[in-house]
Amino acid sequence: MNQEIIKMILGQGGALVLCCVFLYWVMSQYQILVQTMIDDHGQDRIVYQETMSSLTNQMTVLNSNLEKISTDITTIKQQSQK
Repeated sequence: MNQEIIKMILGQGGALVLCCVFLYWVMSQYQILVQTMIDDHGQDRIVYQETMSSLTNQMTVLNSNLEKISTDITTIKQQSQK
């Protein structure tokens, strides 16, 4: 009886238990990794939105400046033709 129990612990039964424990540990680490990636993605998305908003504002300012320069050039051109 004792030899059968020792055989089971050191044989296939022990390997199965060890494998299950290792798999459980790996999956718990994987779950932590996935959650970290999801959290990081949320932070990256916020930074992306802020950057795009800033770029949009800068493009609006540049467009306004270009319109002013175009108007000034047109005015200068008209004055020089008189």
